Amino acid sequence: MYKGLLTGICLTLSLTVFASPESICGEEDDRAPSFNHKVGRLAVEGQHKGCTVTMISDDCAISAGHCLPVLEIAEFNTPASIGGKPQPSKLEDVYMIDKDSIVLEDKGPGKDWAVLKIKRNHLTGKLPGEVQGHYDVSFQTPAKGSMLRITGYGADSPDDERHFAQQTHTGKFRGLAAWYGKAAFKHTVDTMGGSSGSSILDENTGEIIGIHTHGGCRTNGGANMGTMISKHKKLKAAIKACLNRK
Repeated sequence: MYKGLLTGICLTLSLTVFASPESICGEEDDRAPSFNHKVGRLAVEGQHKGCTVTMISDDCAISAGHCLPVLEIAEFNTPASIGGKPQPSKLEDVYMIDKDSIVLEDKGPGKDWAVLKIKRNHLTGKLPGEVQGHYDVSFQTPAKGSMLRITGYGADSPDDERHFAQQTHTGKFRGLAAWYGKAAFKHTVDTMGGSSGSSILDENTGEIIGIHTHGGCRTNGGANMGTMISKHKKLKAAIKACLNRK
């Protein structure tokens, strides 16, 4: 979900999604259905929508700081929605978040991130990264113009099966947005409300370079925004601490 910009989509504590200017980059929504095991959907009891989370180790994951209201349950291998209503994952693909582990910042573009740990599945006894896999994190900034990918659980109200189901798209890294702070950056990957917290991958390396947090694309321009890991000292430290790296 989006927060802090008039072009964003807000997530309230009641998990109500409000309409806003779209954050689709261009005239068409080019997101395609995907089935990436490493990327999960955040939820609370009875509400299977909210934000996106990505595994970076067997138990460590990243999302957005403004997703705190839904940092409770992580669902993986989600099915298609039915009649526009998100459907729950199988119980063996549902994991509780360790709330005591959450470290986050929620101060707008470039200062919006969350690092957390996810507990073992109560049926299998296994950690999510053991079963679903995980991505490596890069502490390098990609070259401007690099191709990026976002896989997330954004809204798609015209399509009953895709609404808050997993979709993916690629776009370009448009550079840093210094007016928001040194870690804010622009991209042209299609996203919608629910995509917040999605990891942003460098297509060339397959590594995570940032976290998607805010909308801003329009049919005739603009850009969406995220937090660049390499440019944020506290975020890098939180990731390394979770991964037990020096």
